[in-house]
Formats: sequence, C-alpha cells, structure tokens
Amino acid sequence: MVNAKTRKNSAIEFISRHLVAAAYQAIIRVKQTNIAKILGVADSTVLRRSEKLTETIDILAASGVQDFVFEGEKKLPLDEYRYLLRSAMKLARIHLVGT
Repeated sequence: MVNAKTRKNSAIEFISRHLVAAAYQAIIRVKQTNIAKILGVADSTVLRRSEKLTETIDILAASGVQDFVFEGEKKLPLDEYRYLLRSAMKLARIHLVGT
C-alpha cells in the first residue's frame, strides 16, 4: 500500500474545491429555514444533506464540470472576456491621454 500509485489529479482536486466553495456560498446566501421550507424538510436536514456535497462534487469535477452559474450571473467565453478587457484598457488609455 505504501508504494501504491495514487489516481488523484491535482487539477480535478482544485476544481472540486472551487465547486464545493461555490456550492456552500450559495447555501449561505439563503437562510437555512427558507431552503428547508422550499424542500419541505426540517431545518436540520439542510445542513446534514449538505455534508454529502463534497463526494458528489468530486464526481462532477471529474466529469468535466468547472463552474456553477447562479441566478443573475453570466459566464463569458475566455476570448470574449479578453476582448472586453482590451477594450476597457484602450478606453482607459484614451481618457488618460485626454487629461
């Protein structure tokens, strides 16, 4: 067992930790009582159910899920993000030269 090869992938572990943090952040945003009412369960059940998130999210990360999109958010493709960033920098330069 000491010389056994591990199958852990550091990239998958990183993504998994990110997803777990995002999931818990979403749970924290809403009161536990409200979540329990929506699910029709006792308040204590919400926290107990969330303890299983880590195992499930490891599976999601391994299957290729990289991020969650929450209500009101929009994820941009990397090339679109770079274009917007370059445009903002050009505009900032123009304003800087003009002053």
